[in-house]
Amino acid sequence: MKNRDDCRNSGVAVISFLTGTIIGAGIALLVAPKTGKETREILKDYRDELKKKAADLPDSAKEHAAEAIDRGKKLIQDGNDMISRGTEMVSHGKEYFDEKKQVLSSAIDAGKEAMQQEKEKLAATLGDD
Repeated sequence: MKNRDDCRNSGVAVISFLTGTIIGAGIALLVAPKTGKETREILKDYRDELKKKAADLPDSAKEHAAEAIDRGKKLIQDGNDMISRGTEMVSHGKEYFDEKKQVLSSAIDAGKEAMQQEKEKLAATLGDD
């Protein structure tokens, strides 16, 4: 998240710088007592500097975009891995639950049978009296 903010802040800083450069050049032209030749030279220098800064911007943006894409791919892969592990855990949990349910059901059946046998013994004992 921090890298995205850094990219956004870097982009804002570059755009702010370029805007400030253009505004500054305009103000300088209005208030500077320069000749036409001097003014053209100043404008040429500003233009060259602006071209240089603008040329660096796409490379920086491409670099940040590539980093963002790589992070996104890694997050997707991590998410898929987590889903796979979760699915496996649910499957193991279901198997464990089914196994314990079968054991409990067998224990209940054995308990019912033992209780029935004890009833029959008790009835036989009471019937003999």
